[in-house]
Amino acid sequence: MICVGITGSYASGKTFVLNYLADLGFMTFSADEYIKDIYKKAAIQNIILNLLPDLKIFDKRKIAELIYANDSSRRKLQNFIHPFVVEGLSLFKRQNNDSEITFAEIPLLFEAKFDKYFDFYVTTFCSEESRLKRAMSREGFNLTTYNKIAQIQLSQQIKIARADFVINTDVNIVDLDKQITQLIQKLKCRN
Repeated sequence: MICVGITGSYASGKTFVLNYLADLGFMTFSADEYIKDIYKKAAIQNIILNLLPDLKIFDKRKIAELIYANDSSRRKLQNFIHPFVVEGLSLFKRQNNDSEITFAEIPLLFEAKFDKYFDFYVTTFCSEESRLKRAMSREGFNLTTYNKIAQIQLSQQIKIARADFVINTDVNIVDLDKQITQLIQKLKCRN
């Protein structure tokens, strides 16, 4: 089995590409969705509230605001949550061991050193203008948050340089389909 990590800058089209691959029949894993499921557990919420005493109630928006404003809080939360993501990814890989190719979306693939869990890396990218437009269309999002995320993550250029494959999401669906088809063909040749 080939396991491919998908990463990219914020609002670069990672989730769109992952969902497109799922629609093609590939088994997929999303770190963000996995974390959302973890956050639903009361025990996890209580631990996070203890880790981040500035939080008065468990609220995902408040958590986001805090971790983008406070490096120490962000590190504490990541150190707590990332082992769960590794566990979820490992389970996903075991459950799909018979699959020829699987894909996992990991926004902080390089930053959190998740790259060691993958055979290949795909970076999605688009123009800064497109990323900003996509981000600003999301509920509760603002320019300050966008800029803070950009400061925290590796630059789009670095992620592209470290990738085995890149997908430009600043294109129409026909061109995106061509890129994904080429990606799949190249991966099948390497299996």
